[in-house]
Amino acid sequence: MLGHRLLSTVTSHNTPTALYYFSAGGTTYVLKVEFGQGQTLRDEIQWYRDAARISLPRELFVGSHIGKNFSFVLLKYFGDGSTVDDAALAGAPAHELGRHIVRALHGEAELFERTKRSATSAQMHLLVTRRYDQRRTQALAFPYLRRLMDARFVTVNGESLHGPAHCWSRTADAKPILEYLTPRQVGMTFGDLHCGNILIGGSSTEVVDPRGGALLPVTYDYGKLVQSIEGDYGAIMAGRYVLRRPADGEYEFAADSTAGYAGLATLMAEHCDERLYLQSLYQAALHFSAMLPHHASAEEETTALYLSGTVLFNKLLARLA
Repeated sequence: MLGHRLLSTVTSHNTPTALYYFSAGGTTYVLKVEFGQGQTLRDEIQWYRDAARISLPRELFVGSHIGKNFSFVLLKYFGDGSTVDDAALAGAPAHELGRHIVRALHGEAELFERTKRSATSAQMHLLVTRRYDQRRTQALAFPYLRRLMDARFVTVNGESLHGPAHCWSRTADAKPILEYLTPRQVGMTFGDLHCGNILIGGSSTEVVDPRGGALLPVTYDYGKLVQSIEGDYGAIMAGRYVLRRPADGEYEFAADSTAGYAGLATLMAEHCDERLYLQSLYQAALHFSAMLPHHASAEEETTALYLSGTVLFNKLLARLA
């Protein structure tokens, strides 16, 4: 295909995956290939197969292969590849962004309702604490990140905030609070429903990069949306933020909060009841903390993610109070 110039673009992904874009018969496709024994794409393929099994096949999915030396998934290319994050950063209005986000939420709800099952509080606590503890251990390899994670207080834009470790202990060590923040059901979800994975094509919406594997609480994905809408995750990853450090432990930080997302600041709170929203806000704060080791080689970006997560954690504590 390369020799006959049927592939127009070869690019890379944020996992050890190659993406190949090509056209055939008037349709553009994306061939996503993961070499070796990597699990990321295998989990995605399993998700597409599971969705078909419960009679919710994805229109973009064409076919897949899991092999010893490589795996691939073939998808139809959707729209022009733009995401809700792209639209937000380009100045799209809140009502347009909200329409696509709500459609993604409805798709998530349908998946979850068809597959949900009860889980014990012990199982849910293990699911959360194991992930946090694992990433906390990974963070120890980076001295600056260890200092950030262990800070009891941090000053952001002149306001003294509790550090993530303190926020974590405030929630994890207080049984009534922990029980309130712990969902009791798990099911099939998209697994990574941030706004950078919601594609838009005119009035249509599709979600890409699903993650198969363990069943999760729906608040895991709702937390991803809170991370995008209220935590400016997309702006930070696009490098659209200002970060200054006038003194040790003090930061001036401002992400490019788009007008569109600002207009959706209450979307998740309106979509959920109070408890479900606070559980989602909790997950969003944990998502920021859990991703830090994966970004640690880029200190400024990691610090921006850390500060955004810290703000969400303190927002949670204020709401719980």
